Amino acid sequence: MTMKTHSTLLLLAASIISAGCQTTEIVPPKTIPQYENIRTMQADSDLDGDGVLDAIDECPETPPNVVVDAKGCKIIIEGGDALEMEFRGFFLPISNQLPAIYDTEFIKIAEKINEYPEASVFIFGHAATNEIDEDALATLSFDSLSRNRALIIKNTLVFQYNIDAKRIRTYECSNKLLVRETDYINPSFKALNLKGLEAKQRRATLMASSTVHDLMSLEYKSDMQRYGGYAKHCELFE
Repeated sequence: MTMKTHSTLLLLAASIISAGCQTTEIVPPKTIPQYENIRTMQADSDLDGDGVLDAIDECPETPPNVVVDAKGCKIIIEGGDALEMEFRGFFLPISNQLPAIYDTEFIKIAEKINEYPEASVFIFGHAATNEIDEDALATLSFDSLSRNRALIIKNTLVFQYNIDAKRIRTYECSNKLLVRETDYINPSFKALNLKGLEAKQRRATLMASSTVHDLMSLEYKSDMQRYGGYAKHCELFE
């Protein structure tokens, strides 16, 4: 009985010694670099401030407060239940006939206006200084050419696309709100073979908004920036 106990103790001691002799493999830690190379990106310029870098900006002279696409070009703005849209059409000298080049674009404009039946439409007629008849201006106190340019667009919306005339307001801007030589003009200007600063003034501007309904009661800064110049310089006539 005593010998069996001693044998058990010896076996237990041998087991403890054997366990103590086992070696544990220690995995060396991954080398952590003391210094990490970080590439410094130097920001490119964005001269027109539209959020698209000049290196990829296909419309580098976008006017302020205009939403642009990934190429930096102006797009029609729509979001949720709101609509903000702008269109500029250019005319040949002493003409109030909107060129056929705009026919396709006008279909899209009319469709979008009809999608937002609560939206108001503002149309501003412009004329170049060398188009204005000073005698007629003195007699009538308004420029008939710029009015007719606004009216031709209104009539197109009403008679061709069945847009309610009550939603549309037309303004005569005469030769005010001049476009600068550096202002971005949409591709139709070149497509019509128009050149020079005077040609940029021969235009009509359409703006549609589901939030702005009266240019005399603009509430927000963004609305003032977009419509304030027209409210100040253009005369409502219909």
